Amino acid sequence: MEKIGAAVWATGRAGQEIVRAGLTRPWLEFRAGITFSAAKEGRDLGEACGLDVRLDAPVSTNIDAVLARPDIDVVFYAGLGTPTEVAAACLRANRAGKDAITIAGLVHPITSLGAAAAAELDVGARAAGKRILGTGLWDYLTITLPLASVSNVLTFDEIRLERVADMTLWGHGILRDEGIGGPLESAGAGFMMRNFLLEATMLLAESCGLEIDQPDFESTPVLSDVRRERAGYVVEPGTICGHDRRLAANVRGSGRLVSLWRGRFDLQPERDGMEGSAKVVVEGEPNFETIVRGDLFLDTYPPTGARAMAAVRPLMALEAGVHTIDQLAQRPGYR
Repeated sequence: MEKIGAAVWATGRAGQEIVRAGLTRPWLEFRAGITFSAAKEGRDLGEACGLDVRLDAPVSTNIDAVLARPDIDVVFYAGLGTPTEVAAACLRANRAGKDAITIAGLVHPITSLGAAAAAELDVGARAAGKRILGTGLWDYLTITLPLASVSNVLTFDEIRLERVADMTLWGHGILRDEGIGGPLESAGAGFMMRNFLLEATMLLAESCGLEIDQPDFESTPVLSDVRRERAGYVVEPGTICGHDRRLAANVRGSGRLVSLWRGRFDLQPERDGMEGSAKVVVEGEPNFETIVRGDLFLDTYPPTGARAMAAVRPLMALEAGVHTIDQLAQRPGYR
């Protein structure tokens, strides 16, 4: 079997899950890694990602040296950064002759970058003869599941996405940024989550061929009435334990798209009256409703890595340029 050579750019938790997913695909081989940490220089990719496995794939802080390797076909970008920074990293990989897949945004490049910058990125990728794809953190929950649901109806008045997230295993830094465990005034505006929901909503509208008005976004912090403690993180009564968020947009002509997101730290269904899940409700002809439950709502990193891995071969079948996840065939590719 001729294997696809891969490099992972950023060796944190997201990079770890991409490697774990790749180990289940016999057609892919990790050959190098890029790290932002000088302390990881020269380590094996498996060790650098915190896994008890040796891949014979060296990790380096020298980005250009890794990208110049002729045995690497695809780069998984798993680092943090603004949309502009993520786009620049992906284009840098393209210009070195590699396809680029990122879980860090670019789900709907026109929304995250602006029309002009998205077009410029596409021109750059085409000129390099390579591809860029943003799978995001919730590919299946935010795009694939809604599209599969909407494909069953003729017309609709409302498409509503309802997600309940268990925030227990989120990193402590992100929890603090979200204001979890803090007083009411420490709650931010939910800018990061707004961007996630907005990109997914705009891509859903585009894929359905809908023109929508500028979406409205609301973020409401929720205070806990009990003490919550999990994984070394504590939320005292009267402090923030989660948020309720809503993004809604009117469809020009008629109808609307609504995305509801509710997240709780130390989510317990009996106490909190909800469980980790994703639901799509279509009010239309005919009415349609589907719901997904399971462990992926406790820790979204493993399914995020798996979705990125499943995109590799379908992406390589497309023409050069910037692509979105609704354009890809569903091909998990375990063999």
